[in-house]
Amino acid sequence: MRLLVGYTADARGAEAIALAAALGGPAAHLDLAIVLPESTPFSAVYPGGDHGYCSILAEKVDLWAKEALALVPPGISARVIARAVGSPAQGLMALATETGARAIVLGGRKRHMAGFFAPGSVASALLHAAPIPVAMGSPEAVASLERANGQLRRVTALVGTRPGAKGVVQAAAAAAHQQDLQLRVVSLVAQDDNDTRAADLDESISRARANVAEVVAELGVAAEISIASGTGIDDAIAELGWEDGEIAVVGSSRLARKRRLFLGSTAQRMLRTLPVPLVVVPKNYQTGPARS
Repeated sequence: MRLLVGYTADARGAEAIALAAALGGPAAHLDLAIVLPESTPFSAVYPGGDHGYCSILAEKVDLWAKEALALVPPGISARVIARAVGSPAQGLMALATETGARAIVLGGRKRHMAGFFAPGSVASALLHAAPIPVAMGSPEAVASLERANGQLRRVTALVGTRPGAKGVVQAAAAAAHQQDLQLRVVSLVAQDDNDTRAADLDESISRARANVAEVVAELGVAAEISIASGTGIDDAIAELGWEDGEIAVVGSSRLARKRRLFLGSTAQRMLRTLPVPLVVVPKNYQTGPARS
């Protein structure tokens, strides 16, 4: 599996490589992308001249490239691509198309004062426009991979009650099949999303379970089916048990254009809460044959 890693020479870059290596498994090929500001008359140290800036930058990029390759686990092929771009997010999407990447992988989310995690500016742009899945994890989430010796152990697809579950389950099933992993499909039923009385919650749960079972049967995949409910999405996620080496797969908002990402409010709340890496799948995304 070919993956594009948005690499930065810091802890987030190391987390991105660790996550990509786990996602791709032993057969992974990682393209480690270092995106640089596009050259402009004002990009030199002093306006009006280079003053050695380009040579200094080239040396720095060489150093970053060596550091990045040293972080790749043994047995996984990798190369570094350095590219000057006008927009980091647009540059990563262009590189993903150029290399035939199956997903874009980013490092840890930013920690806010409240203790929650949220995507940075580049991640936010990708989560609203990328044509392929985007994977990212918090430091806590990547630490769970480290406790699993850098290997995936389970894939969980998180779906709701609205259309679009099939594509999410299909993408999760493909990821699980590639490494012969257990697949879990979870339907989140938040009580505050129900217009009915609390006494009707059992009926909502039964209906959600039936919907998930229908999707799983239609795709012909083997999966554990689970329903998580609570007074809100956060409570529903907290009810679930998570294993070291697990990843969660969610879909785009129904507002997304076809084959494009748009992170809806529910997925944004998941991003803050999940203790495992998150993969966001574009609307109407279909898995295809891997490119070597």
